[in-house]
Amino acid sequence: MGFFDNVRHWDKFKVRRYVILLALSLAGDGWTYESSVIASIIQLPQWIQHLGYDVAVGIPDAQNQWIGPVYSLGQLVGGLMAAFVLDKFGRRPCMWVGALFMQLSTALLVWSPSFGVVIAARVIEGVSIGFLLLGYQIFAVEIAAKEDRGFVSSFSLMTGNFFSLLAAGLIYGITYSTGNAGWRASLAVTFIPATFLICVLPWVPESPRYLYEKKKYDQCRKVVGHLHGCTFDDNDEMVLSEAAEVEFEAMRAAISWDQEHGQDKWSALWNTKAARYRSFVAFSSQSWWAWNGGSVFTYYYTKVYDSAGITNPHVQFGLAGVQNASWCVGGILGGYLLDIWGRRTNYLIGVGEACICLLIQCALAVGIFDKGIENHAAGAGFVTVYLLQWFLWVMFFSPVVNMLPAEIYSAGLRARGYAISNIFSMAVGFATQYSALPMYERMHGWIWLFFAGCMAFAFIVIYFTYPETKGMTLEEVEIVFGTGAGQRVKAALGRSSAQDPTTPIHYKAEPEDDDSFKAGLRDSDPHTPVIEELRV
Repeated sequence: MGFFDNVRHWDKFKVRRYVILLALSLAGDGWTYESSVIASIIQLPQWIQHLGYDVAVGIPDAQNQWIGPVYSLGQLVGGLMAAFVLDKFGRRPCMWVGALFMQLSTALLVWSPSFGVVIAARVIEGVSIGFLLLGYQIFAVEIAAKEDRGFVSSFSLMTGNFFSLLAAGLIYGITYSTGNAGWRASLAVTFIPATFLICVLPWVPESPRYLYEKKKYDQCRKVVGHLHGCTFDDNDEMVLSEAAEVEFEAMRAAISWDQEHGQDKWSALWNTKAARYRSFVAFSSQSWWAWNGGSVFTYYYTKVYDSAGITNPHVQFGLAGVQNASWCVGGILGGYLLDIWGRRTNYLIGVGEACICLLIQCALAVGIFDKGIENHAAGAGFVTVYLLQWFLWVMFFSPVVNMLPAEIYSAGLRARGYAISNIFSMAVGFATQYSALPMYERMHGWIWLFFAGCMAFAFIVIYFTYPETKGMTLEEVEIVFGTGAGQRVKAALGRSSAQDPTTPIHYKAEPEDDDSFKAGLRDSDPHTPVIEELRV
């Protein structure tokens, strides 16, 4: 696909998809705003004093280190609950439940009568994230066109970056205030997107793949036509466009095969070689983000800035605002490049640049700051490298990490596979965030070397094991992983999927070994020429 193809070709169906997903992302990603606000508020003297702690001493470390990671536990539980709701009731109800949980957590944080209530609110917020993240990402990939699925699935990242910038601006303003009204008002902003989402959802269609799974075939076909192209004949009957017909036929082939062979059950996450490969990619892809050093910076950046000689709190919070502004730009560019350069390439650039930047930060911290040397140039260099690292991280890594599990799993496994992937994500997130403060206080500058090593390991794993899935329908992705449903899809479409040559060959399912592959061949039309195509 050409670099500007996505901005050149527009029709009413593409506009409809974009409007729906942009509205949902703008409404449903208020949790990003809350996360940004709370990361700053917990470091404000007036909030510390409001909870009954000595401002000079701060919140004791034994309690402080729970504020950041505890929402991960809530998201872990919320993700599992969301998987049930997604499969049982649909994608829209899942987002609706998430919005209600967000309203409750926001109300508790605005109140904040005690430290215990703050922790409870963070847990509830995590539950909300589980519903909203899974609900939006799965819905987005299921209604998107194959040419721009990466870009539209990144809408939640883009609006989240906007909310983070808004949060940084408000926090910078209230650093000049000594009362409680400022931080309460900042937290209350989260009510707006959550309320908007509740109002928008009744006007949003249900995912066509969910409808087909529930045997609502006519409704499914109608939604596919309205989203991907259709006309009406003289009898006012809907006629799908070529793109919509391909989408519908591939969907029908894959879902019907999975249901006939029990590949929409929990056991289908691991019962074949193709299933284990797919789950390995999904689970590991959700584990890398926690090892990039962000666990230290996100919740303790004032401590890091202090060690780098930047001690003015207004400058510290101002730099956080500059960073969020850069993320707004990076998120848009990265989301767009996801469909140009591909998922695997973006992953490699993201973890590669993080490794290099973390090594530079380690050299500055160990060689200068840990020795107590005051060097403003080194401090400025440290912060510059950090800002660059996170700009590139948000540009290349963030757009793909939330989308990939939703993209590589089949319709019947999408919610369950994403929920288990979310467990891996939140488990490592909790571990790194809970241990961030004691690790930083004991390791000092060497902590950046530790995270650089983690990123180097991630680069090696991604390079040698991850496939490329850009430019394919969700059902064509099945072909990449060598599933039986993939072979049914090939027969239905009468052609093979365009597979990127960087797909790791040694991890593909082999025809003579994979039971799902053999079953797919048995259930496909033996006269279809594409079956022989795979043998060539």
